[in-house]
Amino acid sequence: MAIKPSEARLWRLLAAGYFPAELPPPFQTENFAASAVHFSTKWNHEEICKFWTKPEHYSSPRYGHARRKLSIVNPINQLSVAALLAENWFTVAQRLKRPSVSEFKPRIVLKGKGRAVTGVDFDEVAKRKVEILSKYGRYVKTDIARFYPSIYTHSIAWAIVGKSIAKANHQTAAFKRSFANKIDAAVRAGQEGQTIGIPIGPDTSRVISELIAIEIETELLSVLLDWGNRSVRYVDDMLIGIDETESEADILSKLTASLVEYELELNAGKTKINGLGIRHAPEWIHYIRSFKLSSSRSKQRDDLDSYFEHALFLADENPQENVLLFACKRACSLSIGDENGGHLVRWLLYCCRRAPSCLRFVSEFLAAKPPSEALVRDQVSSFILQQIPRKSEAAHTEELAWLLFWAREIGLELPDIVINSCSHIRSSVVALIALDIREAGNVSGVLDDAFWRGFCNPDGLKLEMWLVAYEASKRQWWSSDQNCDFISKHEFFSDLLAEDVSFYDRSKKAKALRPAPYNLEALAQYINIASSLPAF
Repeated sequence: MAIKPSEARLWRLLAAGYFPAELPPPFQTENFAASAVHFSTKWNHEEICKFWTKPEHYSSPRYGHARRKLSIVNPINQLSVAALLAENWFTVAQRLKRPSVSEFKPRIVLKGKGRAVTGVDFDEVAKRKVEILSKYGRYVKTDIARFYPSIYTHSIAWAIVGKSIAKANHQTAAFKRSFANKIDAAVRAGQEGQTIGIPIGPDTSRVISELIAIEIETELLSVLLDWGNRSVRYVDDMLIGIDETESEADILSKLTASLVEYELELNAGKTKINGLGIRHAPEWIHYIRSFKLSSSRSKQRDDLDSYFEHALFLADENPQENVLLFACKRACSLSIGDENGGHLVRWLLYCCRRAPSCLRFVSEFLAAKPPSEALVRDQVSSFILQQIPRKSEAAHTEELAWLLFWAREIGLELPDIVINSCSHIRSSVVALIALDIREAGNVSGVLDDAFWRGFCNPDGLKLEMWLVAYEASKRQWWSSDQNCDFISKHEFFSDLLAEDVSFYDRSKKAKALRPAPYNLEALAQYINIASSLPAF
């Protein structure tokens, strides 16, 4: 039987657009997506909207000391949001086609190994920047402060039907039955009914945020002349040309007024002028991308030292960019002699200490390709053992999750004093990897799982620890007997259990480095999308 287009979209949004991309490889949602059509026809939307849940917040490094709060939304609520978008995609697509200067044109990609929703065309952004400079001479670059966390959920409906229509009809029965109202309610149900903010992580939020951003642009069309030619936007970042008769204050005041209509505001800390009269700094990315390593193995150490020292300088000059992450990815693609591999590893470990955003890439790279020298392997192990308690104390869950995953991949035995430093972290991601390590027999001593096991009850399935409550109980990973009655009798999770849905695949390993990971197009999405997401 042929699958309907709406069903294909739903499957893709949940299989490749549900969990944040920043999670370690074992966390997967394909298994859940396979049963999504069945669940979406069985579960009642109104009942799901009454099932208010709390998402897990996954603290991810951004740049410098800035962080962003990603969300792992309860699967019941995320299915509801994804199903509504999938079923009403024609309406959504028509709203996304409105006049806009955006170079983020989301569409659902039904095939491939990437994310469900397409990304930003950064090549076109770069082209538009030069066009604006050539025509205006100057531009103001700014973004929306805490864009995702500040979105007023009722503005989702405004973006779908228009603000004036939504406000005039919000009490009518027809509006309450509408897609616009239903998706507002569905998003709120997945964050305990809160009307401020949408989750960062799911691809559904990327689509919703773009609908709102285009709606804001409709306000700007009437107040900023020549908006279509003088501006470019990607997600919430904007470049707006300033002619000789204007001041940046003129532009920013009109932009601010339009944002206020949607209860948003500009990010003053990232607003700056570029162009005539402003000191021009070259792009840091060119040096790193064009670096060439000597083919002479005796010279490679000096080359690596010079490369990383220059990258560190560029990182200090560009504190709001992920310079060292790009530098690490570029370095790991170089053809380095075996005798110099340890030198590269030491630089990578230092970069992880200097810029936490490097740790996710470095941990997966070195887990897939462990150092050959015994001394260097010992240094890697010491680094992991030292960093786990430090990241636990800071509750930096992304780094902690990847350190544990790294330890799992290389079979590192963790003393109980090390692994128990994270045993009270409110993170299912951390908990499941720690429990997996114990299952593999790589804990020296006893892992204290009492705190995590305390969420194994009906209320726990509504809290941020729903994932470990469901997954670890289903797998019988607890240190003492734990039945699954609280799951098997649940109105929604019982269906997941009956279909043997799992969100953790122990067979998923660290991925080997892909060829040419440093090309501009591939890295731009990894670095720039991450940088454009709001901090908390």
